[in-house]
Order: sequence, then structure tokens, then C-alpha cells
Amino acid sequence: MTVYQASESEFSSWLSGLTGKDVYVPAATKLNAWVRRLEGDEHPAPALGRARAAQSGKGFLLPPAETVARYGQGAQATALAERPVVAVGVRACELRAWKYLDHVMLEGEFVDPLYEARRRNTAIVSCDCVECAESCCCVLVDGRPYVEAGDGADINVIAMDGAILVEPLSDRGQELLSAGGANWREAGPEQLAKRDSLRQAMVDRLKQQNADFTVTATDDKPPLLPEGDDEAWQSHAADCVECGACTHICPTCHCFYLFDHEVAADSTERVRNWDSCLLSTYHRMAGGVNMKLSPRPELRSRLANRILHKFVYSPQQYGMLGCVGCGRCIEACPGAIDIRKVVEDLKK
Repeated sequence: MTVYQASESEFSSWLSGLTGKDVYVPAATKLNAWVRRLEGDEHPAPALGRARAAQSGKGFLLPPAETVARYGQGAQATALAERPVVAVGVRACELRAWKYLDHVMLEGEFVDPLYEARRRNTAIVSCDCVECAESCCCVLVDGRPYVEAGDGADINVIAMDGAILVEPLSDRGQELLSAGGANWREAGPEQLAKRDSLRQAMVDRLKQQNADFTVTATDDKPPLLPEGDDEAWQSHAADCVECGACTHICPTCHCFYLFDHEVAADSTERVRNWDSCLLSTYHRMAGGVNMKLSPRPELRSRLANRILHKFVYSPQQYGMLGCVGCGRCIEACPGAIDIRKVVEDLKK
């Protein structure tokens, strides 16, 4: 499809013209957070020239907490997401994570209707990385810092020299470009060559900042790691404070906890919220004295389970690595556990 160009202000005006949709963009906050643009307000251009947002985009599809069922007299069925969402600034690593979540939530025996509705109603405006965080490591897990056709985005953009290159990648993306009322101009060969140069420069930069790590992994060639009961895991588990930050910030972690609570005298609500396999309560089961209440009572085995799920179990179950190299877990960990170093140290 044709690649277009626009100024930052023109691109921002196009987003403002997408009425009837919840448009989320990366804002120039300290952590480059996603924020929702309110219709009718003047907005600055999205912060597309900065590193990926600190928080994962999985919240667009799997909210931290949501009602999944209601019981009792007069209880209404759980509403599915109907209002369209446009997520702007989604990076290549996030797109890989969303494909992974699709395997989990849509392709098994049970299709999650809440996830399916959000996925269907979310248009993706992805963004090439022209900046990266110190923990970004997508090149170690067979990723790249830019988006191509077939990666799952509807539109891809790249910020360079005060301009935005815009490339529709799907029919929905082409419709969105027509809906915002913008007058798009076709990009010239010099701009396309500059885009290709920026992409290669980012690949080189990421390889350089990860040069200390020799382990690389692909979907069909994951690293060899010790079993979960191996004592070698203790050297890294000793730094874990069991907060669950790594799993909550991870774009592919999807474990959840269900609980019921009363909302009225005759009505009960079932809520799903994020859970973490690192918490001691995660595997807890009913039982009495002398019963084995958790299959993983030791923290080292829970840390091992998390890493093995990314690099061993996920390729076996879904044909995909469970790590996309976004590096968020490294930033979030108060114990300074670096997933790159864990895999490097424990490889066989």
C-alpha cells in the first residue's frame, strides 16, 4: 500500500477527527504513558519519537479487573465491549504479545468472549521504534524494532525530522485514514530510504546494547534451561521480593484470579483480576493439616516456572516464545532481576 507523509500537527488533527472512538496515544509523560484523547479538546502530537510506554498494552484487551458474570434476581448479563478503540503507538514487541494472547484466549477449547469483543473492536496504529529503553532486548528473541505488513497492525507510523510517515496495512487502516478528514501526501523515495536507514540503525543499537548476552532464542529454538526443581534457580530467586511486578507489567502474562462478592442483598458479581505465578497464594489449594497446599512452596520453583513458561512451555504449547523482549520486567523489578542475565547464567 502507499506510504503517506504528514506533519505532527496534521497527524494529531487526524486523530482528533476520529469521532465516536476511544483514541489512546502515548503522551509525553515521564514514562510515556498511554492516555485517552477527549473528543473536542486540543491535543499535542503523540510522543511517537520516544521509547515504548512503560506499561504494557495488554490492558486494552485484558483489563486489570473486570466483571465476567452476575448472579441473582434481576442480574444483567455481562456487557461486551462495543465502543471502538484506536490504540496508537503500539510497538512491534507488543504486536507479538497480542498474537500470543490470541493463541491463549481465542484458539483453545474455550473462546473468551470479553477478550474477543475487545480484540475485534480495537484498531491498531503501530509505531516504529526510533528510541529504546536500556532494557529493550527484542533482538535477543528474534524480534525487531519496526513493524511490517502481516504483523497485525492496521496502520504503521514512524516519526522522523518532525514528520510522520503513515502506512496503511489493512482495509480497516485505509478506512481510518479516510475517516479522519486529513489530506495525506505520498511519501517520496528519499523519505522511504531514510525510514529504512532508521530501522537498521535501531537494530544495530539494540544489538550493541545487548552485546553482553550471548543467548538468543527463537520460537523453534528456545534456550536450554534447567528443570524447575534445580537448585541453580536459587541464585536469582534470592533477589525476588515476590511482588508480582514482572508478571503484571509483562505483555504476555495472562494468569487471572476469580472471586465472587455481593453487590446487593440478592445479587452477586464474579470478578476477574490479574494474578501472578510468583505469589505464594497463586497455587494454593483447599486442604487441612499435613496437606500439600501448594505444589510450589519454594520461591525458587515459582521463579523457575515463570522463566520456563516464557522460554520452554510456551514454545511447546503455542509454538511461540512467551517473551517478546520489551524489557519491562527488568525495569519493574525492585530486586533488579534481569531476565536476560537469568537465561544467560542458567543455560545448559
